[in-house]
Amino acid sequence: MNRCEQLRQEYEAIQSLKAEFDLAHQEAIKTENLEKARELKSRIESRISSLREKLWPFEALTKKELQEQYESQRAIFERSGILEKLSTGEMGIKAIDSREYTFPTMEEIFKMMKENKEILKPKTEQGFQKLFIVPFGMKLDDLIEKYKQVILKHHREGKLFATKKEPTDPDEPLQLNEADPIYVWDKYPNADVSGELVYDPENLPTTNEEPDAEKRKQLSKGKTKSEKIIQQGVWDILLVQDLPNIPRENQGKIIGGRPQIDTAGTSIKRYIKRGETIPSPAEYHQAIQNEPIYQNEIGMTPEDQVIYALVHLEQTNQVIDDYQGNGS
Repeated sequence: MNRCEQLRQEYEAIQSLKAEFDLAHQEAIKTENLEKARELKSRIESRISSLREKLWPFEALTKKELQEQYESQRAIFERSGILEKLSTGEMGIKAIDSREYTFPTMEEIFKMMKENKEILKPKTEQGFQKLFIVPFGMKLDDLIEKYKQVILKHHREGKLFATKKEPTDPDEPLQLNEADPIYVWDKYPNADVSGELVYDPENLPTTNEEPDAEKRKQLSKGKTKSEKIIQQGVWDILLVQDLPNIPRENQGKIIGGRPQIDTAGTSIKRYIKRGETIPSPAEYHQAIQNEPIYQNEIGMTPEDQVIYALVHLEQTNQVIDDYQGNGS
């Protein structure tokens, strides 16, 4: 029996149970005995749930796993103040355009994934199995402040630990300068609102190649945050490999035929200039654009990175990018 025939038979079985339930419900109204109707209702719900799961196109990532990840992140966002009650009474954010946007529903995310299954299915099989919902439309300054407060909270609770090499490694408490808990590049403040920060660049010109910042921005052919919001909305819905530590040189795995990109760019050597051992951002960018195995992948925005760090800290009590320890 092929898959379509099996699914058709399961659907017909549900329809048959539904007809049986309708009769049992009518009888229950007369007799006030709901036992049979309740039992049939439970069987119908169980079969519908099973059928929905079989219709889900991502074998490597179940709807249950996604639901759990979604609920965890939503709770973290509410707890950290990223989500706030909007004028409608729903939870969401206020973006840089001063408008309110509700938090995406799980149903919207499921629908989006199904619509893009040809792109996403092979990526889930290559290890991209962690859902991230990023409030991209918020001010970057505000997101950084939320992360700062989470860092301080963990420190005061004695739950601020270094990046672990292996999950089973012992907790290693980190010291923290409470007066200055997070380093922020001096070019970042207000850069997303002013348009100085660009996203989705086609090129990454360096200061050596073009000293003038405005010309570099033009050469990048990137978008401002305001432009990106108009085109794509305020939420970034991502599937990522859950790699708080990028593999060190020659330590990357091959998953689903895709070599993980490591800190030395082992899998993208042909894009690295002779004599250099550490790839530049432009070389990583070029490899992702041109290597077929990395098709449909993108780098993280500062907003994505802040959310990754915040969520990872809340879920594990560990910081990422602890460069003095195991972080990479």
